[in-house]
Amino acid sequence: MDDKIKSKLMSRLVPYFKEVHLDDIISETKRVVVDLKNVHDYGFFEFLDYLEENPYSALELLNEAYADAYFSYKMADADCTVTVKNLPESLNRNSNGKPMTIEDIKGENYGKLVEVEGIVVMATKIKLALKEAVYVCASCGQKKKVTIERPFEMHIGPQCPKCSQNMLLLDEESKYVDYQELKIQQPLDLMDDPEDPPKFISVLLEYTPGIYCGRIKVTGIPIKNQKNKKIPLHDILIGGYNCEPVTEKLDVSFTENEIKKFESLAKNKDVLNILSGRIAPQIKGNEIIKQSILLQQVRGVKKGKKRADSHILLITDPGTGKSDILRFIAGVPGCVYSSISTASGVGLTAGVVQEKTEIGDSTWVIKPGVLVKANGGTACLDELTVERSVLSYILEAMESQTIHVSKGGLNTKLPAGCSILAACNPKYGRYDKNIPVIEQINIPAPLLSRFDLIFPIKDTPNRKRDSEIANHILDTHIAYMDESKNKEIGLFYEIIDEIKIDFDFFCKYIAYARQKTPKFTKESKQVIHDFYLDLRKSSVQITARQLEALVRLSEAHAKLKLKDLVEEEDAKFAIYLMTESLKEVAYDQKTKSFDIDRLFGNSKVERNELNVVYDIIRLQCENSEHNLAKKISIIKRALEYDISDGKAVKLIDKLIGFGDIEEISAGTYRMKGV
Repeated sequence: MDDKIKSKLMSRLVPYFKEVHLDDIISETKRVVVDLKNVHDYGFFEFLDYLEENPYSALELLNEAYADAYFSYKMADADCTVTVKNLPESLNRNSNGKPMTIEDIKGENYGKLVEVEGIVVMATKIKLALKEAVYVCASCGQKKKVTIERPFEMHIGPQCPKCSQNMLLLDEESKYVDYQELKIQQPLDLMDDPEDPPKFISVLLEYTPGIYCGRIKVTGIPIKNQKNKKIPLHDILIGGYNCEPVTEKLDVSFTENEIKKFESLAKNKDVLNILSGRIAPQIKGNEIIKQSILLQQVRGVKKGKKRADSHILLITDPGTGKSDILRFIAGVPGCVYSSISTASGVGLTAGVVQEKTEIGDSTWVIKPGVLVKANGGTACLDELTVERSVLSYILEAMESQTIHVSKGGLNTKLPAGCSILAACNPKYGRYDKNIPVIEQINIPAPLLSRFDLIFPIKDTPNRKRDSEIANHILDTHIAYMDESKNKEIGLFYEIIDEIKIDFDFFCKYIAYARQKTPKFTKESKQVIHDFYLDLRKSSVQITARQLEALVRLSEAHAKLKLKDLVEEEDAKFAIYLMTESLKEVAYDQKTKSFDIDRLFGNSKVERNELNVVYDIIRLQCENSEHNLAKKISIIKRALEYDISDGKAVKLIDKLIGFGDIEEISAGTYRMKGV
C-alpha cells in the first residue's frame, strides 16, 4: 500500500472509530463489525472506493486504525479483529444494477468484496483454524509471525533467515479462530426465474458463531479452490468475514407512502375479504378458507415459548385447487412448498450425513429440511397422506417449533418456527361428513390434533355455483391474453380506494401487519372465555388447544386491521372460523353438539357404545366355561341397547384394534391377557 494513501485513510479512520465505535472500544469485544452504511453516511467515500478495489488491504487498514483508536483510549493493545457488514448498494451491484445474488458471483468478482443472502443447506461442525502462526527457530531463538489467509490450504512453516532451518510452530502464542464451512442456496424470492435450477455456493466462514440453518447474509470475498492439482480448474467459494441471520423474510422496510396506503386500506371494513381475495385469485370461492390462510400468514403475537403460528389442514376432493392455493402461499418470501409424495422424513426436518466438503475431508454435516428452511414463514405440505411413515417427523415441529438432531457426534436443536399449511385427499376419493375424519385420511391422531383449523373442500354439484366457477376459469385463461379482461376479474391486481393491490402489496401488507402486538381487552377476553365454557358444559367437547387457537386467530385478525387492541369483533371472528371448522369435522348429529373426539373416530356416543360392547364381551367371558364370547351372542345382546348388527361388528373390530380383546378363531373372542 502506498504510504501517502495509507496516511490519508488512517487520518480519517481513527476519528471515525472514536466517534462511531466508541461503545465497541469500551466494551472490549473480541470482534468489531464495522457497518459500512455508517461509513457511507459518515462521508468517508475515499475509504469505500479503496475497499472496492483493494479489499484485503482495506480490511488490514481497518484493523490498524481500530488498534490506534483503542490504544488512545486504553493505553493497551487491542486484542480483537475488525470486519465489515452491510455493503452500500454502490459496492454490491450486479451488471444489471440489482443487488448481488449467488448466481451473479463469477470470475469477475474474484478478489472483490461481496454480500449475498442464502439459505443454509449444509453446515459442518465448528473447527479450529490457524489464523496467526508464531514460529521460532530452534537454533537461534528468532521468532516470526505469519498471518494465514487460507487455513484450508496446506501451509508449510518458514525457514529461519539466519540458520536456514525449518522454524517450529509455537502453538501457545499462535491464534486460532472458529471455522465452519456452509453451503448456501439462493432464496427463490431473489431468483429472476424461480423455476430455474437452484443456485449454490460454499462459504468458508471465519469467526463463525455456529450456524446450521436458516436464511443468512454473508459478507466476504470470492476465492478459488483447486481440488485437482493436475487440472487448472478452480471452484469459486466465498471466504466469509461476517455472517448474520436474516430474521425477517418479508421486506420490513417501508416508505412513508406505503405506510399511508396500509393504514388507509386497514380502515376499509372489507379489508379481510380484499386481501384474502388475492390468495390464488384463479380459484373461485372458498372465501372462509382463504380468510383463515390470510390470518395464518399474519400470525398471532409471540409470547415466550408459546407459538404464534397457526396450523391449517385442507381435506379436498380431487380437482378443487388445493395445490394452487399451497403454491401461491409458497410464493410469499420465506414460505416453502413440498410434496410429501417425494419427501423423506429427514427431508422434512433435518439430516446428518457424511459428506466430502470443499476443504477436502469427509465429515458429518447437517442438512436442514423443509420445516427448518421455512423457519419464520409457512411450510406448505401437499399430499400429506401419501406417505404415512414420514408424518411422525412433523409432530415435534408443529408443537415445540424445533427439530432435534443427534447423529455422528453432532447434537443440536434447529429452529422450525413455521406455520404449516397442509392439504390431502380423502383416501376413498370423496369427503363424507358422516364418517370421522381420521377414518378418511391417513394421518395419526396426535398429528391431527395439532391443527388449529381443519376445512374440507367438497366438490358438490350446484348449478349456479358450477356456472360461476366455469365462467371464472374461462375468464382466467382469457385474462392472460386480454388486459381489459384481467382488470375486470382482477387476476393479477385490483384497484381499491386508488390503491393497486397486487402480489407485492399483499406481501408487504402482511409484513407490516406482523409488526403489530395488540393486547386483549376485558371484553374480548370474556367473549372467548364464555364460548369455551359453553362448549364444555356437558362433556370434554373442545380442549385447551382450541382455546389457544382462538387466541392466535383473534390476535391475527386485530393485527390485520393494524389495531393495538384485540377487540370483541376480533374474538367473534376467530370463534366464527373455529365454529365453521368444527361444523365440518367435529359435529355429532346424534347429540347435536360439537365433540372434538369425533375427529379421531370416537365421539361421546361411540365411546358409550364401545363401553357397552366391552362390558357385554367381558360378562360373557366371565360366565363362559372357557372364558370365551361368541359374535352371535354379542350382537344379539347389543341389540337390546339399540346398537345395530353392523355397528356392533365395527365396535368389536375397534376393541381388537385397541388391544382390549383378541379373536382366537372366527367369531370367537376373549379378553386380552386371559
